[in-house]
Amino acid sequence: MIQIIKQYTNLEPSKNSIELYQKWEKLFMEYNAHTNLMSKNEIPVLFEKHVIDSLVLNKTNYLKNGIKICDIGAGGGFPSVILAIFFPDIEIVCVESIGKKTNFISLVKNELKLDNLTVINKRAENIEPLRADILTNRAVGKIEKVWSFSKKHLKKGGLFISYKATTSKEEAKIAAEKFKELKNPEYFPYALPVSENLTRELVIFKL
Repeated sequence: MIQIIKQYTNLEPSKNSIELYQKWEKLFMEYNAHTNLMSKNEIPVLFEKHVIDSLVLNKTNYLKNGIKICDIGAGGGFPSVILAIFFPDIEIVCVESIGKKTNFISLVKNELKLDNLTVINKRAENIEPLRADILTNRAVGKIEKVWSFSKKHLKKGGLFISYKATTSKEEAKIAAEKFKELKNPEYFPYALPVSENLTRELVIFKL
């Protein structure tokens, strides 16, 4: 596991992070058995397809100690909870409107004592600006839609980062037509350790 993390994310995980991750995985499996956080078909590739995907952000070199990341539509905690586990010196805020998902994230926060993790069970448009250095979103919606209701949470000069598949360039084009600030994004393609032919990339807007 450690070697795969190093190979695909350039991260050198600490012993404590690995121990916390193992506790998280056990909690995730137990919770998902009675409350649907993820399709059962995805469970066999939980680590390879979802955990590694969350950690790929490390390869961009934008993760710095002391920054604040706000994960919009955090879902079951990808990438937010995974980032909180492996980057204890980064402040992570999860924004998720579905209670069963924030209940799980809150459970993880308490069980793993993740002091760098904050959980907000509200819609992003209904809370005060969070002044984040980076806004992330994964499997939430189209770029222009997510930006429309989350942009108030990003500091001037911050990064808006979407985890995307093959539709990213078309989405980015539509977003740029609607929002002039969303022009000329950086595309960061990457691979995951799965057998299927899965094309992934981070779409990064520097505001």
